[in-house]
Amino acid sequence: MKHKALVAIGLLSMAAGAWAEPADDIKNLLLQGKDKQAYELGRAAPERLGEPAFDFYFGIAALNAGAPGEGVLALERYLLQFPDNRSAQFQLARGYYILGEDQRARKEFEALAPAAQGDELQSIQRFLDAIRARESRYKPTASAFAELGFGRDSNINSGVASGQIAGLPSGFIVAPGQTSERVRGSFGSAAAGVQGVYPVAPGVSLYGGAAASWRVHPGGRADVFDQQLASVQGGATALQGRNLVRVGLDFTTLAVDNQRYLGIGTLSGEWHRQVDQYNRFGLGLQWSRQSYHDVTTFLDLAQTVPVTSEATVRDSDVLSASAFWNRTLDHPWQPVLSVSTQFASEHNRRDRPDLSRDIWGLRLGATVQPAAKWTLAGALAWQASRHGAEFAPGVDTRRDRFVSLDLSAAYALDRRWSLRTEYQHVSQHSNIGLYQYQRNVLALKLRYQTP
Repeated sequence: MKHKALVAIGLLSMAAGAWAEPADDIKNLLLQGKDKQAYELGRAAPERLGEPAFDFYFGIAALNAGAPGEGVLALERYLLQFPDNRSAQFQLARGYYILGEDQRARKEFEALAPAAQGDELQSIQRFLDAIRARESRYKPTASAFAELGFGRDSNINSGVASGQIAGLPSGFIVAPGQTSERVRGSFGSAAAGVQGVYPVAPGVSLYGGAAASWRVHPGGRADVFDQQLASVQGGATALQGRNLVRVGLDFTTLAVDNQRYLGIGTLSGEWHRQVDQYNRFGLGLQWSRQSYHDVTTFLDLAQTVPVTSEATVRDSDVLSASAFWNRTLDHPWQPVLSVSTQFASEHNRRDRPDLSRDIWGLRLGATVQPAAKWTLAGALAWQASRHGAEFAPGVDTRRDRFVSLDLSAAYALDRRWSLRTEYQHVSQHSNIGLYQYQRNVLALKLRYQTP
């Protein structure tokens, strides 16, 4: 948010007057992004403290250079003489926020908000949201969201082309019209959820939440692929200095065509460290139990040949370890880069080593805010897996390579409503053709979120 401070620098020229020279020197350095030099120049002229224009620019320089105490004092002196200057009021509120004086910062930002417009309003709202998030450390907070969307999917069922299945003996085919054949179509989606944080001691909080989502495929015969997902989660976080530790439980259930198909219980632990204002890294360890349920489905899209999924044979336990690094760049677009890696081992509980596997993964991501209301994001992920035994007698052990590209653009209609478009490309290569597919998904979603 630092670059927002420079907007105010050009709004005070009428007040410079007799104090123009040193104030202008600091102002010019600020416009060049030389915050530390501007601050040091101001400190070298203590006799100028109390001169309004000098106090204004020196106050901003001190905030940007990491000396918020001096910056707040300078801006308070300025506002004693020019109490109606909005730019100085905004910078003072920013100074209170940096100092951690959330109540005073909130009061100043809320006083400015009714008359704010454009970039100024967006900046105020972001500060208020950040204050609210920080308050969750010492007071209970809660939020909720709801979302509606629709889109187009080139491969709803992650199916394959009809014909002979690569990697399997001759005669193993996917016939036209079977549910394993690739199906294109449109879909509608909905999601809703709540979450909350309850502090129990300084730096220690309990958290919890619940969410549900639905995806339906209207028209045609693709309704057998409709999905319903529900999850609940809870745990505790401990924040000490630059370190955060989180331990949590998560329970998720997936239904397909209104039949419960998969239940997952997960125990996870994470450690995050904020190295400085630009760098954050962390480690995670997670154990999950996956329990499948047999459902009645159909061999064909015409839904004339019912079959049982026999999915319970896939019951497994998964142990995974992960690491990540986030890097924030000092740029007006506020870019954040992320790198994460994961290793997991899935152990089948039904004495089926061919369904056990080792998994390696890498993900690269980035987000930017090119304008006040816009957020753009992208991520590229790669994953490889190798199963523990032959796929079938005389057939090679299954090996997969999965690549996905995710892109999104979100536009904030106001503080609560946003519109987002998403695109995903997925490509999975496998030596067993039944699991080799490509998929493109395009969606548009409207979201409501309480601040």
